[in-house]
Amino acid sequence: MDMRQVSYLTGVVLLSILFFSCAKDEEPEVVQPSPLPAQYPNFAQLKVGNYWVYERFDIDTLGNVMSRNEFDSCYVETDTVINGFSYLKVVKPKPYLLNELEFSYQRDSLHYIVNSDGKILFSSEDFTSIFESRYLLAGVDDTVCHITRRMTDENLIVHTPARPFLTSTAQVTYVMYPNWS
Repeated sequence: MDMRQVSYLTGVVLLSILFFSCAKDEEPEVVQPSPLPAQYPNFAQLKVGNYWVYERFDIDTLGNVMSRNEFDSCYVETDTVINGFSYLKVVKPKPYLLNELEFSYQRDSLHYIVNSDGKILFSSEDFTSIFESRYLLAGVDDTVCHITRRMTDENLIVHTPARPFLTSTAQVTYVMYPNWS
C-alpha cells in the first residue's frame, strides 16, 4: 500500500467513526404519570345520621363574648338527587326561632359546600370571597340588618374532650340597624 491509499483509508475510517459516534440514540419515551386529583378535607361530614350541637352567643363591638345559654342542633336526615346531583337533607332550627325547623339540601363540590340553589355555604380553601351580602327588610323600606357570609379562622385547632379538631369558620354576620335588636 502506498502512502496515498493509507491516508485515504485512514480518512474513511475516521469519518466513519465520527459519523456513527455522532448519530443520536433513540431515547425511550418517558411516560409522565397523570396528576392525582386534588384532595380536600371533608369538613362537613355530610352523611345520613350525622348531627351537630351548637351553642349560640353574641359578640359585641369590643369583641366580648356573651353566651345566650341557647343550644340547637342540626342533623342529616336523608339523601336525594336534584338535577342529577346527589344532595343530603340537612335539618336545623330557624335563626332566632329555636322551636321551628328548616331544611336545606347540600352537597360537597370540591372544597365548597353548596345548597340546591347553588349558594356557597362553606369552603375549606376560599378565605377571600364574600359568599353572601344582603339586607334583611321589614316591609318595603325598613332595613332590619345587613347580612354577610364568608370564611374565617382557617385551620384553627379547637380542643374538645374527644380530641383536638382542625376547623374553619363559615361566619355569618348580622349588623343590626338602630331600631332593631
